[in-house]
Amino acid sequence: MTLNSIAGRWARTALVWFVATILFGMYMGVTQQFGLSSPHAHMGLLGWVSAALFAFLHAFAGDDQRGRGAIIHWVAHNLGVATMVTGMFMTARSGPDVWTVLIPLGGIVVVVATIWLALMFWPRLSGRSTAA
Repeated sequence: MTLNSIAGRWARTALVWFVATILFGMYMGVTQQFGLSSPHAHMGLLGWVSAALFAFLHAFAGDDQRGRGAIIHWVAHNLGVATMVTGMFMTARSGPDVWTVLIPLGGIVVVVATIWLALMFWPRLSGRSTAA
């Protein structure tokens, strides 16, 4: 399968998040630390599932027209998810402390990245038919 560069980047990122989510789930099971289910779920949904959906969105867009904007979204989203999940993991392990601030910080970055994505794609989602 050949994808445009940003769709391919998102697809590979989705696979990395998927493997990380599965390994984290195995860690939770082996160590019986089921209190870590919140960071695990966020890793899976915001990491694996969102990245896979972004890959499809960019694949159907058919081009890299948004170039720099698409890269900014990729960096911001993944940085936000990694920051938030790290904060959730550390807070679940050690209780509220200095790590807890990472949760809303990462969340804010994810929200901004989500708005950025919507602004990039909104103009292209008019629904107008090209058939005459």
